Amino acid sequence: MLVGFSVSNYKSFKETQSISFVASKITRHKEHVVIKKNRRILKSGLIFGANAGGKSNFVKAIRFSREIIVNGLDHVNLSKSYFRIINEMYTIPGVFEYRIMIGDMEYSYGLAISYVDKRILSEWLVKIDVTGEETYLLNREVGDDNISYATSEAGFANISEEHKMNFYLEGFGENISDAYEKKTMLNDIALRTNEKEGVFSEIKRVYEWIDDMIILFPSSKYNGLNEVAADENKKKFFSTLMKYFDTGIDSVEGEGQQMDFDKILSNISRNDAEKIKIDISNAANKRPIMFRVNEQVFELHKDENGNIVYNKLLLDHGNPDDKFEYSDESDGTKRLFDLIPLYYENRKVSVILIDEIDRSFHTNLARKFLELFYDFTEGRGCQLIATTHDSNLLDLDLLRQDEIWFVERQEDHSSKVFSLNLFKQRFDKKIEKDYLLGRYGAIPIFEDKNMLRGKYEEPV
Repeated sequence: MLVGFSVSNYKSFKETQSISFVASKITRHKEHVVIKKNRRILKSGLIFGANAGGKSNFVKAIRFSREIIVNGLDHVNLSKSYFRIINEMYTIPGVFEYRIMIGDMEYSYGLAISYVDKRILSEWLVKIDVTGEETYLLNREVGDDNISYATSEAGFANISEEHKMNFYLEGFGENISDAYEKKTMLNDIALRTNEKEGVFSEIKRVYEWIDDMIILFPSSKYNGLNEVAADENKKKFFSTLMKYFDTGIDSVEGEGQQMDFDKILSNISRNDAEKIKIDISNAANKRPIMFRVNEQVFELHKDENGNIVYNKLLLDHGNPDDKFEYSDESDGTKRLFDLIPLYYENRKVSVILIDEIDRSFHTNLARKFLELFYDFTEGRGCQLIATTHDSNLLDLDLLRQDEIWFVERQEDHSSKVFSLNLFKQRFDKKIEKDYLLGRYGAIPIFEDKNMLRGKYEEPV
């Protein structure tokens, strides 16, 4: 579970800004808290704020840092990712740090990057025991002499394990290559080890935890719609929820459709297209195969006539003789198709982040979506972190005070992150009204409309 995250010098975040999911002493909504060893961790966090305040940048900071951790600096755009309001910030490192719980063990993992030199300046993985004592499992830093140093304080089970660690660390030491300057030790070691116990298994678990996070933006699309059409259990699950959310859909169904390879492969040469069709046909003789086209994944198989077919998603709105396609649905219903899989994906992951969870949703639907998340994940260590503009979700009958966060743009155009808990509000307080009145900040401030007079005139 995510205990906390902090970021500095990334997009609108100039100084270090942090969010914490450590539960306070509030007693309401106990089902929103998971106890891990000596930690009480919140299952959710909602981030409110005005447009251009920096809410989305917080989610982007997590995605950006994860991309560096998993794929390296070559896979991110560094040129405009620093706090650009002050030119000198280009020379200041960007810093990202995660505080996480895996099982009953707590870790701090972070890295600092150079926007100028396009390399990782510092990286650390710290194990924190119940007494607060810290052990650096991995520690890497570029010193004042511009030499890279990599060390570990880990205790090793045997001399072979110690030699193995020293071998890995040597690659990030004083003779580090250009390629290694752009990749993380966490990625390098995690992908080279299969140990089930000891320090290397811990490193791998931390890496997999970060890699497994689900991060969704308004443009994110669920790529398994055709997989749903082929899976009876998922069709029933979607049908039940689509009816629950009052979309007008009576049932989610699948219908066999012949694959139009000529259309799908029209952008490549005929010879290459024929080769792909032959390869798919041969593979489909043995078993169903998964075939990706842009953002969609198709499960292909052969019918009784030897044609390559897939199950197309169709939606029954009350007339079984004329079913709707996904493309016929409203934006809100399409958004539900993107988000509903989270209800069963949460069994596999620890953290789900959604930017603008209320996008295209009626306010009552957004609330029901959250309530259902708490029901589906009760007793499990899955967290939902989301940004939203929907002030109706500012309700202490739905959320705890410590689950509500704000992001506000400051006078220097930087973003500040802070919790509702700072205001010590009573549990029976109607906080939506106070928020819209500006008591907590993080709302848009409009200029006097008289300033617009004379600025624009209709052409004669």
